[in-house]
Amino acid sequence: MRIVTAEVMRELDRRTIQEVGIPGAVLMENAGRGATAMLLEHFREWDRGPVSVVCGAGNNGGDGFVVARCLRERGVPVQVYSLVPPESIRGDAGLFFRVMQALQIPWCILGEEGAGRDVSAAWQASSCLVDAVFGTGLSRGVEGRTARAIQEITRAGRPVLALDMPSGIHADTGRVMGTAVQATWTATFGVPKRGLYLYPGATYAGTVRCVSIGIPPSFVEETAPAEEILEPEPFFRKLRRQPDTHKGTYGHLLVVSGSAGKTGAAFLCSESALRCGAGLVTLGIPQTLQRVFEGKLTEVMTLGLPGGEAGVLQAEALEKIETFLETADGLVVGPGLGICGETEKLIRGLWQEVRKPMVWDADALTLLARNTDLRGKQRAQIVVTPHPGEMSRLLGWPVSRIQEDRVEAVRTLARDWGVVTVLKGARTLVAHPTGSLYVNVTGNAGMAAGGMGDVLAGMIGALGLQGFSPVDAASFGVWLHGAAGDAVAASRGPLGFLASEVMQAVPAVLRKGMEAPP
Repeated sequence: MRIVTAEVMRELDRRTIQEVGIPGAVLMENAGRGATAMLLEHFREWDRGPVSVVCGAGNNGGDGFVVARCLRERGVPVQVYSLVPPESIRGDAGLFFRVMQALQIPWCILGEEGAGRDVSAAWQASSCLVDAVFGTGLSRGVEGRTARAIQEITRAGRPVLALDMPSGIHADTGRVMGTAVQATWTATFGVPKRGLYLYPGATYAGTVRCVSIGIPPSFVEETAPAEEILEPEPFFRKLRRQPDTHKGTYGHLLVVSGSAGKTGAAFLCSESALRCGAGLVTLGIPQTLQRVFEGKLTEVMTLGLPGGEAGVLQAEALEKIETFLETADGLVVGPGLGICGETEKLIRGLWQEVRKPMVWDADALTLLARNTDLRGKQRAQIVVTPHPGEMSRLLGWPVSRIQEDRVEAVRTLARDWGVVTVLKGARTLVAHPTGSLYVNVTGNAGMAAGGMGDVLAGMIGALGLQGFSPVDAASFGVWLHGAAGDAVAASRGPLGFLASEVMQAVPAVLRKGMEAPP
């Protein structure tokens, strides 16, 4: 499903008005009617009191005037509250305000206090509220009486329908711009806005539905770079197997991982690759740890590599890895690798010499951040999977800046390093160097536990051997990883489950998806 920024949405509106010839007033009418239909579908308790429609000065307020009129047409009592006087309401919004006046729909102007005692009491006695204060145009912090009105909408404790965006949420980043409406439902117009799916905006939006207003689908498809909510169906179709295949058909993955004290990461990464369909998996670990792994792993093979007595890989391992990759198909490097100087020399060689597709995670990213001269010197197609702390080291930005605008961060790293980038966290993001962006909506807070990233790295590595491009392997990997976590949370509880349980749930999620009708 495509999503857009506020700027792209304005351009889509402009093209629809100028190139197709649909007047802006018709788009506003369509938006208001569609939002009304959504409210009527989801809400039935009209006997409590009138619907309170709170309107701002711009087009979002105009949408609210249309909703008020459409509700009145259906016999629902309505009271409109405007944050500005009539002379400040212009354009298409002004047109629908005058229509509302002509129909004698009751309205009043909010005072300087935003929502005084009488208004607050009226809102608490409403059937529900309609938030038509701000749409997608909000670019600075909300303050003054508008902020107080927004706060009172939420404090009223009644169900709220937000029009296009919950007021106070930035349409592009999902940030709270000082204060924001907590919506029960959001009717977003034309194309869903990115900020509805990024935290914290996603927690304020409630149930989101996109209302068609007349924008041609071809215009949406032409927007570039593409931004999408990940949907798994195309990936499942590609994953279906022919009966006359064998393990060699689905690739041989080498996982370079594991150091003393971090053997669990290597185990999770390598076994998750098998759970995700890799034909063969070999774990490359220090020779001193090989017995440990061979006693723990059954289906995963091992490759002993030069390592010091401290149980970390040395630079001399590069030659043996390159020889092995002559017959293998891809590489995952990083989980539990360690960050000593000898290993740092090894990762420099891997980055510059390996030509097979690679996934870089965990300690490999920490070491990469110490070697920024490697940027642009890779020979392979690479997926990197940083969490915000690792992203901070790679970009040289504070974590707070990354979390404030995760989209900017993930796109910057992908573009500057020329790699597919997965920024992990709530609503994991995937970015291609060309700027294409994918937002994942699976997963849950119970997955905030050690080992989850190791499982993800192995899954992406495995998918990259099964006919998926690096960006598709990363995208499907993060969707599948989150879906497996959701399945475990549903069966075992919202927290306390393990990364190994998520890994074990992957085959069942794959089965469900692949059994769906093509």
